[in-house]
Amino acid sequence: MNQGRNVKDQEEMPANLVIPPAIEEVILSFEQAETPFAVHDVHQALVKARQELQNPTEAENFGTWAEILAFTLVGSRTEASPWGTFFAPLGSGAHTDGTPVYFPDIADANAEVIHHWTDRAKGMKCPVLRARYADLVWDMGPVIAGGHRDPEMARSAIDAYLASVPSPVLPKLHDRFEAALRALDLACLIRDEERTAFARELLMELHREAVEAKEGLWWLAYDRLIQDKNAGVTAEERQELVNSMEEMVLHFGDTSSPKKFNPHAVQDAATRLIQHYTRLRQYDDARRLHAVVARSFEHFAALGDAMLASSVLQTAVNAYRDAGMPEDSKRARVLMQERTGQAREQMASVTTEIKISREDMDKFCAAIVVDDLGATFAHLATEFLPNRKEIENQVRKTMEEAPLMAHMPQEIMADDHVAAKVGSVEDDPLGRVLQQTTMRFGLSDIWLEQTLNRLFETHSVVPEHFAGWANRLGIFEDVTFLVEGVRAWFAGDLVKALHVLVPQAESGLRGIVGQLGKPVTKAHPAVAGASVALTMGDILYSDELTEALGPDLTLYFLALYADPRGKNLRNQVAHGLIKPGEVSEHVVRLLIHTLLVFGVWKELAEKRR
Repeated sequence: MNQGRNVKDQEEMPANLVIPPAIEEVILSFEQAETPFAVHDVHQALVKARQELQNPTEAENFGTWAEILAFTLVGSRTEASPWGTFFAPLGSGAHTDGTPVYFPDIADANAEVIHHWTDRAKGMKCPVLRARYADLVWDMGPVIAGGHRDPEMARSAIDAYLASVPSPVLPKLHDRFEAALRALDLACLIRDEERTAFARELLMELHREAVEAKEGLWWLAYDRLIQDKNAGVTAEERQELVNSMEEMVLHFGDTSSPKKFNPHAVQDAATRLIQHYTRLRQYDDARRLHAVVARSFEHFAALGDAMLASSVLQTAVNAYRDAGMPEDSKRARVLMQERTGQAREQMASVTTEIKISREDMDKFCAAIVVDDLGATFAHLATEFLPNRKEIENQVRKTMEEAPLMAHMPQEIMADDHVAAKVGSVEDDPLGRVLQQTTMRFGLSDIWLEQTLNRLFETHSVVPEHFAGWANRLGIFEDVTFLVEGVRAWFAGDLVKALHVLVPQAESGLRGIVGQLGKPVTKAHPAVAGASVALTMGDILYSDELTEALGPDLTLYFLALYADPRGKNLRNQVAHGLIKPGEVSEHVVRLLIHTLLVFGVWKELAEKRR
């Protein structure tokens, strides 16, 4: 935290803050303004005036910076400030050495800046300006110049904020809400009961205005006051807040009026009421509102196409369940499954043509397939194993290169349900990495196919070669099924190859766990004294085991076999969910590649850990 320079040293410094006439003129114009304006209007005017200054002195530059700083810092009631203050920077970054940098930064501010803001706060009549300067002195003074906060500045800021709430002063309802909320926060902080009551009353007036308009911000006062024990909220006011949320539920839940109906607003209001009624143990009211949400989203689903319905019906399913209406929840789930199936039929294929020259392919195959069969198997295993760090870097780049796609959540559709959801790059980085890895499986398939073809042209391989290589490190007790699975691949029986080799991939992974000296069984979840084998999920979501496997092998097995955000082959096969049309040469080639990975798993884990 920047504590500023020593206060005594600052007071002994000669004055070096001068406000240029052009900057003073901007402040004066807003001080005398007869039309509503907000803080950002002052900021824009100051920035423009600074750009037009002619040869300012160092003191004028500093004075101009101090004025612009005052209107660039943003009040933040929800986000933490790096300085532990209400006012915060617009943004932040880091120097090459890792030290943080803020935009704007208060590092160059000193006691003279605080003195200047104090003079402004005492001299301004316009409530918007007076509130800003006084609040800055109260909030930032101890951080910049040291010492204690001056409660007189807090009282001055509160009075100015409250004076700016009437609409002729501030232009937008949101600005007026922010002024009233900050006034209430400050009044509660200094325990000024009279000012607290006045701020609360003004906030309630704004709430009534927002509820009447039904266009937005109707939740702000509710969220601030409903549980506040310091704001002096009366029982009548609390009930009014609750009644207004009930009014929002009725208004936005009116399915007979397309202009009013808004299921998301219904959910927002109902969620607040459900929390309130649950705290009071009024469970019947909570269930009533869950049912309202369920019916709203079921109606919403009926208004759109199958793709929309397949997504929003999940909310209805959950809400019916929480309302204690299991039959309706089941009915909505059946409907969701039907609409999900229809949604899959609506999805258009997206194809991309990638041209690869014969020369490039020959060079690649020649580098992989060499005279020694073992070296060739090792090259194949390594070349087509995903590099987690590389993929993570690619995913992070999408934040810059495709920011919209990076922020949009996605759904993976099965026949009759949403199989998985992938969040944004920021919220679900692993999901995005798994998705990118799965995409790479497809993009690299032509290279894997051609390399395997070159393998058969160069070496006289038989199924036992692949099975023997997979058990090169002794992770299988019996290779019979490995041989049978590869023979099926040789014979073109892809269905058999898939259903034989996928369970062997899970068996091989358990064999690796055993070689790591870890248990390969766990207690049976229902039968006392009995044990069951570890599943892929148990292994791949264990921090201890994945650390031993290393990031690349863990990602590989997750994306190919065990996570719904990837290909999920193990679960698709084990639960009978895979469809005949999904059994392809591409999928079986990936299984063959897994056998090659097993042969060098230890080297790969140690090399890429």
